[in-house]
Amino acid sequence: MKYHRSCFAKTATLGSLALALTLIACTPAVPQASTSTTKAALIDPLLPSSEPGTADPAGGPVLFEEPALAIVPVPAADGPAAVPAPATPAPQPTASADAEAGECTPGNIDIQRHDQVRAINPIPVNEQQYYTVLGCAEGWLAFSISDEGVRTIGLDGGNAWYNIATLQSNGRYLTDYAQRWTSVYNWEFQGFAVRNGEFATAQEAMDHEFAANGIPVRLREQLVGAGPAVPAPGGPAAGECTPANIDIQRNDTVRAIKPIPTEQQQY
Repeated sequence: MKYHRSCFAKTATLGSLALALTLIACTPAVPQASTSTTKAALIDPLLPSSEPGTADPAGGPVLFEEPALAIVPVPAADGPAAVPAPATPAPQPTASADAEAGECTPGNIDIQRHDQVRAINPIPVNEQQYYTVLGCAEGWLAFSISDEGVRTIGLDGGNAWYNIATLQSNGRYLTDYAQRWTSVYNWEFQGFAVRNGEFATAQEAMDHEFAANGIPVRLREQLVGAGPAVPAPGGPAAGECTPANIDIQRNDTVRAIKPIPTEQQQY
């Protein structure tokens, strides 16, 4: 059987074929997965990355720009910048000034006790007020301790002696209680020797002790002073119980021993 198409049917078939070709030509090609992966690997890592799971209507990935970090300047404070005040250093204890070499002062005297330790220590600063330098000559120094100092420091034997010190190579004077020359009886106790008839005058008794202890006798007056007044010829005999035979020692810094003046003996 033979089939013959009409002219209208032929025209409709050609129009449908032309429309199909037009749609095929206008539709973009979908990229292959392997091609997309290869191209993505070649993208500079500094470019913004795409949000996963998001695509444009054409099927391609949609890229999102990451916001740039904004640098906000800090406004400057009004006026000059505050400078922190330096920390105040803690006050340091004030040390007493060292005595000069050879200076005849209590601060330049060292004491060495006659004990097992034999330590050499300076006179403490708070005790120097009780010490009085009597004299100083040719590397020798004589000093006394007040009655108050004897009680405060707790010295044995009371205040019966004048202490003697010698100049050392370090420029300081040393009293070594293990040495015989370290002390002599004071003028008051020298007077007892006179009263006992051992010596005619206290000066004679002091000179004798200086010589016995190895202290130059010529320095006696420079170190411990002239001593009590020597009785005039024809004065009271030793041990005589008269006002003329009485000496007085005041309780002061000098501690000088003096006889009752002749014009006052009548009282």
